[in-house]
Amino acid sequence: MRKSASLTRDEVLALRRRKYKHTTGEWLCILLLCAPALIHLLVFWLGVQVETFRLAFTDHYTQRVGWYNFQWAFEQLSGASAADIPLAFENTIKFFVMGCLLIPVSMFFAYLIYRKSFGHGFMRVSLYLPGAIGGIMISLLYARLMMYDGPLMHLYSQLTGSDPVMLSSENGILYIMIHDVLIGVGANLMIWLGGMSRIPYDLIEVGKLEGIGPFTEFRKVILPLIWPTFVTMFTLQIINIFGSSGSILALTGGADGTNTLAFWMYNMVLQGLSQEYGNVSALGLIFTVVTIPIVVIGRWFMNKFGEEVEY
Repeated sequence: MRKSASLTRDEVLALRRRKYKHTTGEWLCILLLCAPALIHLLVFWLGVQVETFRLAFTDHYTQRVGWYNFQWAFEQLSGASAADIPLAFENTIKFFVMGCLLIPVSMFFAYLIYRKSFGHGFMRVSLYLPGAIGGIMISLLYARLMMYDGPLMHLYSQLTGSDPVMLSSENGILYIMIHDVLIGVGANLMIWLGGMSRIPYDLIEVGKLEGIGPFTEFRKVILPLIWPTFVTMFTLQIINIFGSSGSILALTGGADGTNTLAFWMYNMVLQGLSQEYGNVSALGLIFTVVTIPIVVIGRWFMNKFGEEVEY
């Protein structure tokens, strides 16, 4: 402390301007630490994107560059040769709407926990608990509970006096949505509570002294401060508009009328037919091009209702 205090102002400024020079060993250590991330980025992102773009414009049989795969994709989307596309598109929109509605629902529960409302401890445990169990395990447990001879259906039969139902076969989309809501609320809850925990508690205390109620507090104080988080989560949801599928693979495998666009494309690749790779790549590029203006317009529209707040 005495040595730094005795330095003149010019000496301190000179020390700040001096650039630190890494040794060879330090550069090697930095390179080794960054190598896994760089390899992962180059192989699983850049490499996949380049190969997808190449396959989309290359005919599998003739290896000619052209619009052959896009012609197939437009025929599929128009329903000319795929009768299940309209149902897959409808289910995709249903899952997208469910994901959008899940955001404000999660924010509501997060606000109740943040304010330590009545029962906030029970809500925290019950909403977090499904996320603490592995995804496959919770899906298997959920499927067993909802089976025709499962405990929940047996309880439903006793309460209503009617025969048990097989929810997955009668309404497969509802069957998956209930599962995704149980899992998704807890995951979104952590994001919302993380955003609300950054709010200075002095603002909340001032509001209480002013006598504002919970609704006014949320609308005038909480929501403006977490609006950037709200916009970000909705933007991510819009980006995934054509990839919304829910837990189809773990619960129904696309059966019982639960097929979506993303799962339909997955099944085509899963069949192992190499000629389908270019077709699916072209379809993915079409979805990407359509998604970009939707994301830009959606984000611009949401930003008009709020602005960046620093606190």
